[in-house]
Amino acid sequence: MGRGALFAHRGSGGNNMRQISRRRLLGSAVAAAGAIGCGAWAAEAGRKTGRAKVVVVTCPDVIDKDKPLNAPALRRMMDAGITALAGKRDVKEAWKSFIRPGDNVALADSGTWLNNVPEVVVETMRGITMASPKAVTLTYCALDEMKPEFLSQLRDGLKRQGISPSLMDGSVYTIKSNYHKRNYTSLVMTPTVKRHSIAGVGGVVKHYSTMSKDGPAPHHPNAMETAGSVIVPEFGHMSHLVIVDALRFGDLTKGPMFWQKSLIFGTDPVATDVIALEVYLRNCKPYENLPPERHRILADTRYHAGISDRARIDVTDIRV
Repeated sequence: MGRGALFAHRGSGGNNMRQISRRRLLGSAVAAAGAIGCGAWAAEAGRKTGRAKVVVVTCPDVIDKDKPLNAPALRRMMDAGITALAGKRDVKEAWKSFIRPGDNVALADSGTWLNNVPEVVVETMRGITMASPKAVTLTYCALDEMKPEFLSQLRDGLKRQGISPSLMDGSVYTIKSNYHKRNYTSLVMTPTVKRHSIAGVGGVVKHYSTMSKDGPAPHHPNAMETAGSVIVPEFGHMSHLVIVDALRFGDLTKGPMFWQKSLIFGTDPVATDVIALEVYLRNCKPYENLPPERHRILADTRYHAGISDRARIDVTDIRV
């Protein structure tokens, strides 16, 4: 398949895209398969075994459409997920498995199509600081400035945890971003998952393209087939910890549409996204006939940024 657009845009948001065959797109992704690799940044266990580990933590009591966030329940979910992913009982030691003392850490929020539940970002920031890295910055999306209530909730939440809001910086995660200009050694992100009119379903791999130095626009054609191309070249020198905020799933730009009540943890961005999509598709649908699997598969088979083969992803399901 060529790299030219398979569908034309007429108007904003891709709502008038010419539909294409889901089978055709997925067939192209499989045909593009090459050597499977995780990149130099992958977790040591993944490099040795050729497998990825993902942890899904679900709590029925954490939040609902008409129920505010249950902060103690969220804390239990975060602690259960990070300890299971690390294989350690102690929460602080678990965070230290992913964040080293000499690290300069960037924490990236979800951006604007579906903002994080603010407390998810705050709890993640709390975990990072427990590991005592050399430096940490909450690199919130610059477009969040249009949502002052969200930023206010972040600042207030950090203060309650004894973390200075001065660690927030909106000048890095811009569109186009400036991550490549900073000396970060560790990337932690809290992406959300939502129905998307260009990607089918947006999640982790798409999030990397949004955070790239050229922004997401170059990756829009062909159901965002090149979204995964930025992961190794731009972020491959960093360690990666992905915590998908799946407390609720989104519908385009309309906000939450389904309360999943889960957090999904992993160090392989592709594998984590594959499982996030799997969980999403249990109760939600992609946009029209755009195949959400496609750019995730290609992130592995074409760009060698992680594992997309479900048979090589070990999933631990936890209910708290």
